[in-house]
Amino acid sequence: MLDIPATIPIIPMKPLSEGKTRLARQLTKDQRAELIAGMLRRVISAIKGASIELFWVIGGDERVMQLTRNNGGLWLEELGRNLNDTVTKGFERACQQGNAALYMPGDLPFIKPSDVTNLLRSSERGNNITLAPARRDGGTNGIVVPHGIPFVPELGQRSFAKHLAQAAAKEISVSIYYSQGLGFDLDTIDDLESYEHMESGLLKRLVPLWEGPTGN
Repeated sequence: MLDIPATIPIIPMKPLSEGKTRLARQLTKDQRAELIAGMLRRVISAIKGASIELFWVIGGDERVMQLTRNNGGLWLEELGRNLNDTVTKGFERACQQGNAALYMPGDLPFIKPSDVTNLLRSSERGNNITLAPARRDGGTNGIVVPHGIPFVPELGQRSFAKHLAQAAAKEISVSIYYSQGLGFDLDTIDDLESYEHMESGLLKRLVPLWEGPTGN
């Protein structure tokens, strides 16, 4: 049997009070914080449901730290100047420890353990990177980087095309994994409304005390 290195999921986070600013006109700071925490819990649950023992959450605040530790994860202080620098340093740290790395955002409301499992399987036992495209803005909601493969995250709008171009330039094989759980992140009020239609009761599951938007 081949000795396949362990994969470390890496979830970068902001302080809860600073996240999802595009929802600020209709959700209070506390509501946004609760929503972000609820999505992070769901992402962590999917990782643990995929039988992954260790995951890293990088950045955030004391509540993010406690949520991570209470669920058996390793919380790390902010590592970089921005999102890409932070994830790059996370990848490097995982590689230095002999592990593969899996980038996942913390705002995937539909994520399931099968999404994580299938994303990792798409890496062909560590022979290629795997990219999971976002359904909106051309972004990337999942990157599997096997140990020893030099790959730099270029997250943000149109990052999926940038990642494909980087892989081609470096002659790195790529698998693409599509799923609802990894395709839909949550950023806008339209997302909230659309996702509630896609999964009735979603917001109550993410935030048990949810009372809805407060904007005009």
